[in-house]
Amino acid sequence: MRAESRFRLCPLRAEDGAAVARLFDASTDYFEVVLGRRPRSGDAQALYTDGPEDGRPPDGKMLFGIRLPDDEALVGVLDVFAHYPEPGTWYIGLVLLDPTARTRGLGRAVVESFARDARSHGASELQINVVEQNSAALSFWTRLGFTEMRRWRQHYGERESTFIRMRRQLEPRPGQIE
Repeated sequence: MRAESRFRLCPLRAEDGAAVARLFDASTDYFEVVLGRRPRSGDAQALYTDGPEDGRPPDGKMLFGIRLPDDEALVGVLDVFAHYPEPGTWYIGLVLLDPTARTRGLGRAVVESFARDARSHGASELQINVVEQNSAALSFWTRLGFTEMRRWRQHYGERESTFIRMRRQLEPRPGQIE
């Protein structure tokens, strides 16, 4: 992915695991809302190996660290899957920002940059799952033009949650014939 002036996206490597664990520990609010528990020691490692949804292999997985332009500290992660659940659809598994980096437009900038890059690699749609009790995330994705496709109940973490599958159609590149 190309770099933006507000942030840098860098592929996450195994040696970044400790930084991911620190980000997860700083983001306890997310884990409590979504999973009903605090982050655990294995959660950071699972980010590297988990598929897009329960029981799915990590085919097409791309995992990026989000860093500020002049800082090596990890302020977020972007976990995405190309061509899932079908060709032309790219699935966002996770966008997580350190609480100190939220509400400044960084999340929007990351998602919009990702959307442009995905489109340039053949994506026509983005999809994401949001749990209903994560009202801040639901509002964020709606503001970014994602719309609800369906809902279902599923046990996730320590709680039963209503999941909302959302999607956003991507505009064709200029001069591209659909």
